[in-house]
Amino acid sequence: GKYLICNDLGEDRIYTYPYNANNKNTVLSLKSVLSTNAGSGPRHIAFSPNGKFAYLAHEFNGSITGFYYTKGSLKKIQEIGTTDKSFTGKIDAADIHVSADGKFLYETNRGDANTISVFSILPTGILRFVETVSTLGRGPRNFSIDPSGKFLLVAHQYTNDVVIFKRNSVTGKLTDSGKRIEVGAPVCLIFQ
Repeated sequence: GKYLICNDLGEDRIYTYPYNANNKNTVLSLKSVLSTNAGSGPRHIAFSPNGKFAYLAHEFNGSITGFYYTKGSLKKIQEIGTTDKSFTGKIDAADIHVSADGKFLYETNRGDANTISVFSILPTGILRFVETVSTLGRGPRNFSIDPSGKFLLVAHQYTNDVVIFKRNSVTGKLTDSGKRIEVGAPVCLIFQ
């Protein structure tokens, strides 16, 4: 709660600002600017529950950059892909989340891919690939793990539905539950 991390997709940069709620003149002041790979398009960042690691999804190439995180500073530890090296279509990475137990990371790709990738998170913060599966729809704009951790719901902007996957909390793997929610152009799912 002490820093604001801002991804600039167009500039391929991450801006970090200390958050000073009690300072009326300077609530945010620039701490650092971190450049990412040119043309990668940093989109969303997710933090591990323990606050030690951060994972950045890049929209244009679908890669994930892992960082050590401490006091508003990001130090790169890994870059890993989410599509097959032979994939030639449009990727359009969309969303990224870490499971509540901090053991798994999930990332969706839209475009021509329409997939969700699963990675286990080692104690060092390094990601290890588990699987990539179809999201069973087009335009997986957003997804959310339910509070029980047993289900993962994917909102498909272009097929107008939410696909519900069963989530194995031991392996992180996803299987189709067969359940769908029909809704017009869903782009955000939040459990309260």
